Amino acid sequence: MGWRGVFYSSLFLLTLVESSSRSEKILFSSLGAQKAVEFSWPVFSASIFVFVALVLSMYLIFEHLASYNQPEEQKFLIGLILMVPVYALESV
Repeated sequence: MGWRGVFYSSLFLLTLVESSSRSEKILFSSLGAQKAVEFSWPVFSASIFVFVALVLSMYLIFEHLASYNQPEEQKFLIGLILMVPVYALESV
């Protein structure tokens, strides 16, 4: 599965975030205003950290699924790891 799978998964998740109406309201609410410059840097920095969290979480999930030899323990670990991208996407 490698880095290509991680990249495609993160690209898919980012398109889901961009297609939501909430992100459009946040990013384009004050175009052309002076306040847009002050507001866009927190959103930009948060999206960088969200992207890093998504990539690392998807990589860790794929690694657990590739070596799925203790299913009783690993299914709870995968659920716990899935909390990181869910909360990261919700915070932006």
